[in-house]
Amino acid sequence: MTSSGAILARLLPSLRPEWRRIVGSYLISTTSLCALAAIGVLSALGVGAAVVHGEWPPVVWGVALGALVLLRTFLTWREMDVSHALAYRVLARLRMALFDAYSRSVPGRRREHSGRAASVAMTDIEKLEFFYAHTVAQIGAALTLFVGALICAFLVMPVTALVMIGGAVAVALTAWAGAAPARRIGAREQQEREEQSERLVDALGALREILAYGLQSRIVRGAVAGTRRSAGISRRRELIAHLVDGMRELILTAVVIAVIAASLLGGVMGGTPAALLPAMIALAVAGVAAVADAAHTVSELHPLVASADRVGAALHRPPVVAPVDRPLPLPDGPLGMRFERVSFSYDDQKEVLRHWSIDVDAGEHIGLAGPSGAGKSTIIALAARLWDPSAGTVALVDAEGVAYPLGRIRDDDLRGTVAVVEQDAHLFHGSVRDNLVRGADGRTDDELRRALTRVGADGWISLDDELGEHGVRLSGGQRARLALARALCREPRVLIVDEITASLDAESERIISDVLEDFKGTVIAASHRRETLRRFARVVGVGTDGLERARRERGEAAATAGRRP
Repeated sequence: MTSSGAILARLLPSLRPEWRRIVGSYLISTTSLCALAAIGVLSALGVGAAVVHGEWPPVVWGVALGALVLLRTFLTWREMDVSHALAYRVLARLRMALFDAYSRSVPGRRREHSGRAASVAMTDIEKLEFFYAHTVAQIGAALTLFVGALICAFLVMPVTALVMIGGAVAVALTAWAGAAPARRIGAREQQEREEQSERLVDALGALREILAYGLQSRIVRGAVAGTRRSAGISRRRELIAHLVDGMRELILTAVVIAVIAASLLGGVMGGTPAALLPAMIALAVAGVAAVADAAHTVSELHPLVASADRVGAALHRPPVVAPVDRPLPLPDGPLGMRFERVSFSYDDQKEVLRHWSIDVDAGEHIGLAGPSGAGKSTIIALAARLWDPSAGTVALVDAEGVAYPLGRIRDDDLRGTVAVVEQDAHLFHGSVRDNLVRGADGRTDDELRRALTRVGADGWISLDDELGEHGVRLSGGQRARLALARALCREPRVLIVDEITASLDAESERIISDVLEDFKGTVIAASHRRETLRRFARVVGVGTDGLERARRERGEAAATAGRRP
């Protein structure tokens, strides 16, 4: 089993640009904590001198004490300022690393739950930001203070130092004893919360169905029951934490008594001046208390360890798209596509495609037909290089037949050449303009309006209209037209469409089919609708070993559609 420290350290490479700031936060925390300990020791030294010698401490003592108080005040403010700024940077770094990992490994291939992915991206990383920005520095500062106090105690009164070591070991053991049950209960609590999050994400995604079938009360009862279970687990975890804290306080009290006794014994045996005894007590207590604080913090880390484990697993997920090696520049002009003995499976299960091959000429429009589950959407994803095939090659092909494997093309070049419109294309929250310029920077409003006109959307929507979340205010046909307009704004040479006319009315289907037919580049469209497939001169059957199962005669296909060949 991986240790907690190894799990937390697993995320440090993603935070490499922030290491200097993390070290700076540690130095500030250490200086601040040492200043606090020095205030206590100096105060005890002055009181001891006043009691033993009956003299008020010299002026330099007051000046030094005042300077330490001012330093401590400034460092406390500076420490919080630096740690909060660093926390935001840590949050951004981890989220960028997570999104980069997801871009290399699309969750859909592994059929992961979106609620769990959202929990990792939002909740887990938010838990970790302050740990790396502040908690790590505090733990390091506490241990540094203990080591410094221990060295001073050995130099002045070795017996007191031995008591400090014994007390520190006892305090650390309490954290170790409570860590195992706290971690088990914390894992159960986190699992319950994740399941609750998944249920709520599912409920929000199916809100219309829930309202239509009157399932509101069932969803609410399930949410309340899950919350109660989570609260019960949380109470058990807090009870263990209180017991551990109580044991730690008892040990700390015993250490204080032992330090006093050891200090007195050291004074008798070693001739230590009596005026130094209060200062030694304060020094020893500061050192052991620092260990106690560090042990308490460590004992509370189990939720963070679980979060770090999930974030680390997400950051180190195996990519479904290999890095581009020795990239090839794409030529100008029209491009086709070639699938050569391509195989693919989900999660190493039964192959969806096996030795599937097809050549699509530059500028050709083809349809992909086949029953549900035959692999049409898989071909679309492979053509867009959202995934890599488990065997075989997918390549762009120029007019002379020269192949450019997708694995050798820079991602920016590929995305500027190939555009994909999926069946459930996502529309982002914001205006129509915001959605159309996604991936198509530099387009003027006139160009965007022409794209709306091409898909027949200019009559019912404008660039400044707000779409709402996921385009909720639009019908299915309207969302499909806007998604197609967004792809056209990128001016691709290859347009890939996946079931875009599914469940649309006849008018919307006609408009979208007209746009696809008029597109000047290469079109690969997957569909199960006969009306859509009739527009294509070639229809390739998927799930039939790549054999064409439709007519090639361009004239008959065009005549059926009622348009010119």
